[in-house]
This record gives sequence, C-alpha cells and structure tokens, in this order.
Amino acid sequence: MATSPNIRKKGQLVVLCGPSGVGKSTISRKLSQTMGMTYTISATTRPKRPGDDAGKKYEFVSKEEFFRRLDRDEFLEYAEVYGEYYGTPKAPVLADLTAGKDVLLEIDVQGALQVRYHHPDSLLFFILPPDEPTLIKRLKERGRDSDEEISRRFGLAKGEIYMARGSRAFDHIVINDTVDGAVDQISRDIKQKKSGGL
Repeated sequence: MATSPNIRKKGQLVVLCGPSGVGKSTISRKLSQTMGMTYTISATTRPKRPGDDAGKKYEFVSKEEFFRRLDRDEFLEYAEVYGEYYGTPKAPVLADLTAGKDVLLEIDVQGALQVRYHHPDSLLFFILPPDEPTLIKRLKERGRDSDEEISRRFGLAKGEIYMARGSRAFDHIVINDTVDGAVDQISRDIKQKKSGGL
C-alpha cells in the first residue's frame, strides 16, 4: 500500500561525542547552520562561565532541580561529568523528531550510550583529534583551565578514546583534522543514513 504524502517522515537524531578540546562545539555549530538541524540546549548543574550566554548552550539549574527533573523522567539522557550533571530535556527533542526535524545532540560518552540504548535508530559520531599533541594544544588554547585541570581532562580523554575505539555503539569515528573536513564527512554520513544507505 502506498504511503500517504501527508504522513510526515520522522527526523533523524544525531549525536556528536568526543573528549574535551576535540572541537565538538565548533563542529556542532557549523552542522546546525549548514544542515538546518535543531541544536538542543542541555540542563546543567555546573556554574556559569564567562561567555556562556553567547549562543546559549546550557540552562543552568541547581542540583535539587536537576534531580527533581530526573525523578520525573524528563531527560532523554543524563551524565555526571567532572562532578557536575548534564541532561538533555526529552520533550523538545521528541517533539522536533516527530515534526520531521533533524536534532543534533552534543553530549558525553555516558549520555551517548543511553541514547543508543533507548533510540537505536539514532546516528552516533565519535570525534577524535588527529593526535595526542594536537589535543593537548587545543585544551591549552581554550585558555580556561589550569595545567592540573588540562592534565586531568587529557587523562580522561585518553580513556574515552580507548573506550570509543573498542565500542560498537558508535556508527562513525571522525578525525577532526580540519573543522570543514569533519563537517563535510558527518554531513555526508547523515545524508546517506537519511536516504536509507546506512
């Protein structure tokens, strides 16, 4: 039986994941601009940093409020990262997907694995740096962490990279040598999935 043209095709849920300093935020911004994807704002318990309101990426909430929302099952995924909590509000993501909009999540490994479990048709990308010296350089260039914090983040990054390489949860591993190259590759993979090629 032919499908009615009035039935809207569901949107694609796309997840970008990778260690601190790998360039996820820059890639996410370019992807949302070039492909018209909905970029989801996460709730977090971490304190605000200078410049956090520009291109609003987070909703800042207390831990009490975060756990109230968690108890009400309001998060698509959540994770504890560096002692603070992050979660993606479920309702707007599901509404956008139902409306046929593609949704982009920029989350950590814990959250990505939850999305994979609950939404097996999602498309998961793990972003890698070209090499370890480049990752350290990018962490330092952000200019917001102490040497001790950079060392801690680098150690955690190596663990995440090792886990991602050994996991079958991610559909694609993308090396962020140049932002434009990474965006082009991810865009091609999304289009291929949406056309039924993956």
